[in-house]
Amino acid sequence: MNYLKKIGKFLLTTFISIIVLSFVLTIFYYFDIISNNIYNIMKMIIVIGSLFINSLFLGKNSNKYGIVEGLKLGAIFLILMIIIKLITNSSFDIRTLIYSLIILLTSSVGAVIGINKRESSREN
Repeated sequence: MNYLKKIGKFLLTTFISIIVLSFVLTIFYYFDIISNNIYNIMKMIIVIGSLFINSLFLGKNSNKYGIVEGLKLGAIFLILMIIIKLITNSSFDIRTLIYSLIILLTSSVGAVIGINKRESSREN
């Protein structure tokens, strides 16, 4: 139960940061401060960056096996996103698959870096 609270906290902070940053990005796009191409790129960077940062913090709070913790966080995030896609009747294509793999890779790398940062700070 304690583990579920920990992973839930990181999932919640991931979703909140994505929602807040997407809101700010949408305001910029609405007032023509940024172009359509930059808007589309920034949408992906916001999701990947938020997941990376929260995976980094998850890795710092984990005892060992950062890659497994990152994969768990990324997998739960992807399951929630797939459920949202099914509810909204969005289509699945090759871009969605590639994006999903990038999300899993990003969360794993973030957690591995986080656990290595924690271990290096213990040695100093």
